Amino acid sequence: MITPATRPSQQLMDKIRRGEFVLMDGALGTELEKRDVPIEGTAWSATAVRTSADTIRDIHRDYIDAGAQIHIVNSFALARHVLQPVGLAGEFEVLNRLAVSHFNQAVAESGRDRASLFAAGSLSTFAANSDRSILPGGEVLLRNYRDQAQILFDAGVDLFALEMLFDVEVSLAMLKAVEEFGLPVIIGFTCDWDQQGGDKLVTARELGSAPLALESVLTEVIDNIHSGNAIMSIMHSEADVTDAALDVLKQHWHGPIAIYPNSGQFEDLHMRFDSVCGVEEFSAAAARWIESGVNIVGGCCGIGPQHIAAIGAKLEGTSVVY
Repeated sequence: MITPATRPSQQLMDKIRRGEFVLMDGALGTELEKRDVPIEGTAWSATAVRTSADTIRDIHRDYIDAGAQIHIVNSFALARHVLQPVGLAGEFEVLNRLAVSHFNQAVAESGRDRASLFAAGSLSTFAANSDRSILPGGEVLLRNYRDQAQILFDAGVDLFALEMLFDVEVSLAMLKAVEEFGLPVIIGFTCDWDQQGGDKLVTARELGSAPLALESVLTEVIDNIHSGNAIMSIMHSEADVTDAALDVLKQHWHGPIAIYPNSGQFEDLHMRFDSVCGVEEFSAAAARWIESGVNIVGGCCGIGPQHIAAIGAKLEGTSVVY
């Protein structure tokens, strides 16, 4: 039987509490597109898990070779309420298990010890047709996230990553869904500048009909964290927004912090890779975040294995400075 005690989760938290820096992987979705896997339609993640297993494993292996220790499996868009509208609810369990299996197979192929790496199960705010207005609410939403967390837990993930959070209700539903499993959890907020308020930070505008002040969402979510294994995060945000959001986060949170920004522009839901920041620019930003006390750094959309490898090479053996 898989339990928190039989997986390397505690090793991760021990490393963080000793002040050791932990490297995370980069994007999977945009990396699939870069490798000519079609990222189209509502079921792109499910389609990739089923038909592009070799490419997914290749990407995981590239991040392993780059030195990443935390790897987010491809379960970002595999919640029941995402799959149901496209007729894939019956494959809900199989697809989530496959996402974990692809990573485990990549580890085996790499020759690395699985116990030295940490698989993160992603639960996200992604909704069918990218329309978050149709996200279910209340007990249905909670049940969907809890069921996905259970499948990922049984498949052997070592921690959870709650991704692209933007409001209180969904954030608390996700948090409640995973807390019973006793694993570390990365709680990831996506941020942007308020187009009406100049330099005011808000949760990302495209994720909700009424963007909220980052500070107000953070404080309410932090007040509802009951686990000693929580890691607060700013993710899928441009570097300048990440810098500012990190300052806000540190005013309210004094525990572990993860940063994994995105870089580049999307046009019609497709990444313009020529707009992604260079490797040196990214590794310089990563060094700045680590020097400021960030425990975990990786990348989101646009950030690939070469960016992660540059951090690993530049910061090998680095400890977090408090």
